[in-house]
Amino acid sequence: MLRLENISKIYPIGEVLKDVSWEVKPGDRIGLVGVNGAGKSTQLKIIQGEIEPTSGNVIRPSSLRIGYLNQEFEVDNSRSVKEEFWTVFEEANQVHQRLMDIPHRMETADPEELETLIHELDRQQRQFEALDGYGLDARIEKILPDICAPKAIEFLKASVCAMNTKTPA
Repeated sequence: MLRLENISKIYPIGEVLKDVSWEVKPGDRIGLVGVNGAGKSTQLKIIQGEIEPTSGNVIRPSSLRIGYLNQEFEVDNSRSVKEEFWTVFEEANQVHQRLMDIPHRMETADPEELETLIHELDRQQRQFEALDGYGLDARIEKILPDICAPKAIEFLKASVCAMNTKTPA
C-alpha cells in the first residue's frame, strides 16, 4: 500500500501542495489528473523520493516498484518509442536487454559456449516472466498506437513520435 498523509510542498515561488492525503491499495490503478501547476509531478517526485515534502509523510513498502515516465524526459533519438518506454521499467529492461543480446552471442559461439548460453537464455526468460516482462511488452505495444496518434502528439515531444515505433527483430 502507498499512502500520502498531509503532504505539503512549498517552493520559493509558493505553495504547490497543501495537506494532500490519499492512498493506493494493492491492485488499485490510479491516474493523477489536474491543470498545469496543480502538483501532479511534484506528488510523483515525492513518492519516488526525488524530492522531500515540506511536511507530511509518505508511507510505502520498501518492495514497492513504481513505473514513472517523467514528462520532462530527454529523448534518445537512437531509440524507438517502445525502447524509450522500456527505460521506465529498469529491472525488466536490463533482463530484456540481456535476452536480446544472447541470440547474437549464440551466432558465433562454440558448442560448449552455446550450451551455456542456452541455459542463460532459459534463466533470463524465467526472470523476465517473473517480472511480468511479457505483460509489460504487450501493454506497451497496445498503447503505442494511441500515444503516436495525432491527438496525442501535443502531449509528447514531436521527435518521440517521429521515431520508429517498431524495435528491430
